[in-house]
Amino acid sequence: MSDQNVRSFSVNQGSVLDGEFTLRVKQEMLPEASDQSSSGKLKSDRKFNIRIKQHDVLLFDALAEQEGVSRSVLINRLLHDFLRDELMSVQDDDARALLAVAADEQANYDDLAQSWVLDALGSDFHHILRNILEFNDRNEQQPSDHPSAPENQFNSEAFIGLSNKLKGIKK
Repeated sequence: MSDQNVRSFSVNQGSVLDGEFTLRVKQEMLPEASDQSSSGKLKSDRKFNIRIKQHDVLLFDALAEQEGVSRSVLINRLLHDFLRDELMSVQDDDARALLAVAADEQANYDDLAQSWVLDALGSDFHHILRNILEFNDRNEQQPSDHPSAPENQFNSEAFIGLSNKLKGIKK
C-alpha cells in the first residue's frame, strides 16, 4: 500500500479514545467517480467562462460587497433567480414540471441543493408532480379507464412538444 493511502494521527483529548491511530484507504474498495469530468470536479462544480462588460463587473463587485458575499456567489444567486423566474413563466403546469424534471435528471445535486422541481411546484411537489405528469391536473387524479385513450390525453400541447424535443436530447 502506498504512503499516499496511509495516514497516522494521534488523539489526546483525555478520553478513552486517546491513542495512536493509522488509517489505511483501500482505493480498490471505493466506487469509481464516473460523474466527474477530466479535471476531477463534479459536473455541478464545473466552471464556465462568460464575457461580462467591465461596468457590469464593477456593479457586481459593489453589490457583492454590500451583501457580504463573493462576486461568484452573487452571480450564481442572480442566475438561479433568473432561471427560476423563467421556469415559473411557463404557463402550463405540466410543461413547467417536465422542464424541471429534465433539468434535475441531468444535475448532480449535493445534500444541500434544492431541485428545480421543488422551485417549480412548491412544498407538496411529490403529489402535485405525479398528478401533473400523469393527468395535467395538480389537485385530482383523472379517470383513465379507457385503454384506447392516447398516452398524453390530459397533457397540454406545450408538454407534448417539449416531451418530444427532450426525448431527442436525452443520453
